[in-house]
Formats: sequence, structure tokens, C-alpha cells
Amino acid sequence: MSDAFANKLPALDLNLLRVFCTVCQQSSITRAAEQLGLTQSSVSNAISRLKNTLGCELFIRVGRGIEPTATGLHIFNTVQPMLDTIEQTLMGVKAFDPSTSRRVFTIYANEAVIDLLQPQLDTALANLSVRVVLRNSPVLEAEQFQDLQMQKVDLVVDIMPPKLKMFSFKKVAQERIICVVRQHHPVIKNHVSSDDFFAAEHVMYRLHRDNMRVADIISNDPLPQRTLYSEQSSILSMLSLISKSNAIGIAPYTFTQSYAQLFKLTLLELPFKTRPINLYSIWPTKHALDKSCIWLREIIEKLMHDAYGSS
Repeated sequence: MSDAFANKLPALDLNLLRVFCTVCQQSSITRAAEQLGLTQSSVSNAISRLKNTLGCELFIRVGRGIEPTATGLHIFNTVQPMLDTIEQTLMGVKAFDPSTSRRVFTIYANEAVIDLLQPQLDTALANLSVRVVLRNSPVLEAEQFQDLQMQKVDLVVDIMPPKLKMFSFKKVAQERIICVVRQHHPVIKNHVSSDDFFAAEHVMYRLHRDNMRVADIISNDPLPQRTLYSEQSSILSMLSLISKSNAIGIAPYTFTQSYAQLFKLTLLELPFKTRPINLYSIWPTKHALDKSCIWLREIIEKLMHDAYGSS
């Protein structure tokens, strides 16, 4: 390290490192500015100042975005864990009282989870000032985690655990999948055989997760081709169609049983080996010690346990 370089470091504005790390995470000046609540020009100026102070290139343009250079990546991998530790420490000290706080938390979840959680959440928060808003998860997994990283959402409940270390997760429930037919079905009564199952027309539910179908997740073995009657992105729409036709479907048990009487449906065990679907709560690792986020995770974990039973 040159004497000139060493003399610059005492004057380094540490806020520049926070801006730099956010740009690294977002691969975009625009998205980084949005997350930090700054203008794009302020973020660009901060990166230029850090570049001039360190005397090296920090980013290169790749396609429509930017990526850190080898030096920039080294700085990010060294500095970001330190910033996370500082943020966790400060969040752990900050007090949080749900009875007086007027904070509004946002949670992403799928249709079935929202339907089961909302009534319990209303009861749990009845005497508190804090609010929790449940929203349908984005179709694209990448968008879901980007919103979590940018703090547009506080918690995610999903069927897939995250792969990146910047997110932490905990299994909070387990759901089994059953076969659904209308009452007084002409062929299928109190039991569905493998032959009857695959001979029937199917209303298929496409998950809001990389366009997967439920059967793609729960089956231990590849399933034979099924005859498509209709494809739905809403479980309620799927149940409604099944109630009006001889088509059958696959659905989550806990959610579907609450609508079985309304739609006049019969719930049956599937005629092939399946595995349950796990449900996970997911949050940014850097918020692990944030008392408000700890409160949110704990209340959602309890409500999920109450809705789905022991997981």
C-alpha cells in the first residue's frame, strides 16, 4: 500500500461503503438508489468518490446492469459481513412494542396460506397498534427475494427455502395434498383407484412458483400423462370448477377442507406415493436480531402452527 493511498483512508466516508455494497447487491444504480432512498446521481457520485479514494475501478458494465470488478468483489465480500454485523447489533438494541408501534409489516404468501392466516391474524392483532398486511407472492421467485432484500416486504412464507446466505429461513408448517372430486361423482365415490385417477379429466393448479404444478412437487415418481380439463392459478377457482364437473384435482388438505362443505366436495387420499409440502418463513439474515422482525417471525410461526397443526 502506497503512502498516498494510506493517507486517503483516514478521510474515507464510511457511508460510501454502504452505498457501494448496496450497488453490488442490486447490480444496478437505479435499484440501489431506490433501496437507499437516494437519487441516482447521489449514488453515482458516491461510487465515483469511492473509486477516486481507492484509486481502482469498482464496477464494469454487463448487459443492462453492472457487476463488481475482481477488486470490487473482494471489497464487497470483506465489508458487507461487517456492515451486516453492525446493523444486527443496532437492531438488537432498538426496542419494539407491538401494543404502541404503528408499524405496518408486509408478508408475501400464497393464496392458501393467506386464507388460513388472515382470520387468526385479525384476532391476534385486535388489541395492538401494529398492522400486518398479507399479499400474494409474485409469480417470479427472483422478484420475491429482490423485494425482501430491498425491504419492500418484511417476511416471506414459501414452499421453497432460499439458496442464498443473505436470507435465513425456518420450517413453520407442513401440508399434505389430497384428491378432490365433487360429491355424487358418477365414478369416484369413497376411494379413488389409480386407474380412475388417471382416466379422469383434471383441473390442474399451477403454482405461483416458476409455473410448477402441484403434482410436480409432491410425487415421488414421474406421473403418467393426465387429461387436462382446465388449468387454474387460483385454488378457489379450481375447487369451484371441480364442484360443477366430473373433473378431479389435487389440492392442499388444510385449505380445501374448509371449503369442502361450501363447494360440496369429497376429499380422498391420492392413489400414489407422495411427500408433504413444507412451508418456510424467510427473512433477510441481516435482520436476525431485529426485535420487530423477531416479533413478526414468532407470531407468524405460532399462527402457522395453529392453522396447520404440529409440523
